Amino acid sequence: MKLAKRIAILAAASALASCATAPANYSVNNSRSYDKGYDQVWEDLVSFFASNNIPIKNIAKDSGVIYAESTRFDDSYADCGKPGLMAVVGRKANFNVFVNRSGSTPAVSVNTEFTEFRRFDTAQTTVQCNSKGIIEARLLDSVKQ
Repeated sequence: MKLAKRIAILAAASALASCATAPANYSVNNSRSYDKGYDQVWEDLVSFFASNNIPIKNIAKDSGVIYAESTRFDDSYADCGKPGLMAVVGRKANFNVFVNRSGSTPAVSVNTEFTEFRRFDTAQTTVQCNSKGIIEARLLDSVKQ
């Protein structure tokens, strides 16, 4: 019985591989400089996370770093490819924002990481998704000009 189940899972896994697709690649602009003060840039960025219900995990204004994490995102933000027969059981987005004030104007860099968790029977896998640049643009646009 156990051997039959393993063979069935192996056959299903093979079928899954043939139905799934890889994420597409996108060109993403993830940095911008601003003609305004560091404090205002910082306040606008923190306000973005608060107004979009994205929890900030770590924040350090003196070093210009914000690390945030969300347990969900939709397909408009990232491409995870097609899961085939696997079920999507979760998603996670990480945001690392750096405000550099070493130049004459503050510069903001946004790095994102999108992950999708999938399962079929007892088989689980993690897929690294590719950002479409939407959240980066929204975050950079949140700094009022």
